[in-house]
Amino acid sequence: MEILTTKKLREELINKLKNHHFDNKILLISKQANEEVIHYKEVIKKRCDEFNITYIDKVFENESQEEILDFINSYDRKDGFIILAPFGDGEDLSMLKENIKLRDLDSFTYKSLGKIFDGKKESLPATVRAVVSFMYSEKIDYRGKNIVVANNTNVIGRPLAIYLAAKRASVTIINSLTKNPKSIIKNSDIFISAIGKAEFFDKTYFSDGSFIIDVGTSYKNGKIIGDIDVNSISDLDVKYLGSKNGIGSITTITLVEGLIY
Repeated sequence: MEILTTKKLREELINKLKNHHFDNKILLISKQANEEVIHYKEVIKKRCDEFNITYIDKVFENESQEEILDFINSYDRKDGFIILAPFGDGEDLSMLKENIKLRDLDSFTYKSLGKIFDGKKESLPATVRAVVSFMYSEKIDYRGKNIVVANNTNVIGRPLAIYLAAKRASVTIINSLTKNPKSIIKNSDIFISAIGKAEFFDKTYFSDGSFIIDVGTSYKNGKIIGDIDVNSISDLDVKYLGSKNGIGSITTITLVEGLIY
C-alpha cells in the first residue's frame, strides 16, 4: 500500500492565498446552529484570519426567507457566502437557492448545481472541489475510468459524480441499498468513500491496482478514523489517501479559494 497525502497541494494552496489581496468578504450564514456547525464555522474563521479575509458571522433565528435573502443580497456580488447546514428545521430553501446573487462558495444555489453539469470545477462544493484538486495534483486521467462513489448526498456524492461524468469518467454511486457492493468496488479503478462509518470497507472490497480516496470521518477512541480499514489493506498494491493529511486538511482552504475564481 502506498499512502498518499495532500501536503504538497496544501502548501501550494496556502501560498496562492497568502499572495492574494482579498477585497471581498465571506458571509457565514447559520440558523439554529448545532455544535458541529459552530465548530466548522470557527475553523473557517481561522482560515479567514490566516489569509486576511473579512468575514460576516450572521446568525438568524426567526427571520423569514425574504428577510434572509435581502440581508445576503445587500452585499456586493463579488463577496462569497456559505449557508451552513443544517440551516433551520428542515424548511424549504428553494427561494434562497434561486435568488442569492453572491459568489457561491459551497454549491448551494441552483445556478451552481447547473454549472456542474458543464464540468465547471469552480462551482463544486468545497469538499468535492478539494477531491478534484487532489486528483489533478496527482495527474490522474480519469477519462474512461470506472469510478465508484460511496455517498449519495447533494454535498458530496451527486455533484462529484456529475462532474466526473462530464469529464468522461464512468461513475457509479452506491448506497446502503446497492446490491453486490463488493463486486462493484472491486471492479473500480478509483473508489471514493464518504459515508462516515469507521473502518467499514476492509480488504475484501478491494483488489491490487485500486486508487482509494477516503473522505469519511468518524471518531473512535478520541481519534479521527476514515471509512477504510487501513490495517486490512496494508498488504495490497493500492494507492490510498486517508483522513490523516487528507481531504479534510484542505477543505476549508479550498472553500476560501472560491473567493478568487
